[in-house]
Amino acid sequence: MSFSLDIYRFDQATDEVPHRDRVECDLPTTMTVLDALENVKAEKDGSISFRRSCRSAICGSCAMNINGTTGLACRTPIDSVLRSDNTIAVDPMPNFQPMKDLVVHMDPFWDKYSRLKPYLQPKDSDSDHQTERRVSPEDMQKLVAVANCVMCATCYALCPVVSVDPAFAGPAAIAYAYRFIEDVRDSKRKERAAQISDDFLWLCAHCYACSYCPKHVDPQDDIIAVKRATIEEGLVDHPGPRHALVIAKTIKHTGMLHETEVIQGTVGRFNIKGLIKVAPFGIRLALAGKIPPLFLKPVPKVNEIAMIFDTLEVPVLA
Repeated sequence: MSFSLDIYRFDQATDEVPHRDRVECDLPTTMTVLDALENVKAEKDGSISFRRSCRSAICGSCAMNINGTTGLACRTPIDSVLRSDNTIAVDPMPNFQPMKDLVVHMDPFWDKYSRLKPYLQPKDSDSDHQTERRVSPEDMQKLVAVANCVMCATCYALCPVVSVDPAFAGPAAIAYAYRFIEDVRDSKRKERAAQISDDFLWLCAHCYACSYCPKHVDPQDDIIAVKRATIEEGLVDHPGPRHALVIAKTIKHTGMLHETEVIQGTVGRFNIKGLIKVAPFGIRLALAGKIPPLFLKPVPKVNEIAMIFDTLEVPVLA
């Protein structure tokens, strides 16, 4: 079948602005987008640049933006993305600086990953053990999903928080922080939690964009677990954890979200400068008649709501 690849073209060494090339292909649509790119490079234009290696969704190299969605080209069949005009738009991953065509600078992604010290740091040395360090199936089961991550950076490319604030660690780095925080062989749980917290963990907006992970790691649940770990380790002197804790507290005690309590708890009751800063917001609410009551009457059967929090061992602000 005939179709066209609409390819983003840019070379940082020679180009000031990018352009697009449309290349005609005549291939079975059961082949993958990576197959089509390989064919175009081999038969029509050898200057087209893209990363690839295993062709089996193991190395993560061929991540790119296909028709507006980032994924692995090697596992994307042509017929699944072919548009009504028989074209496929192929672009470099967003949230990265293009280097040449579909190749991007990966340094920001790898820098955030390496900051985590992504290797086991046990409290003793290997020589202290006659055999390997054993891990129970139950403990290892928690790490299986994140161990499937191939560092393709799809989640990083799709993350809207990264696009707004590049300082944010990103889903993959946080998921790898979880991988070591929850590893019973590691001895640096608090240090790792502190590091990822310093890398703006609490900026995550829980939008679930990282659920597009091509290896189904789905870092979102790991991000929640890491946030909980930082609270368990006492790393709560920050608006992010305070916000989460005070929301949990008001819902547990009243069955409703108490906005006034949330604002004070998030900013800090004795943070005079912070409270002065949000005062104009409070004044605007008051003028609009939207100031919530200072005291909320608990909903009926609020004790059942509290029981849910206790059963799930949800941390709340004291």
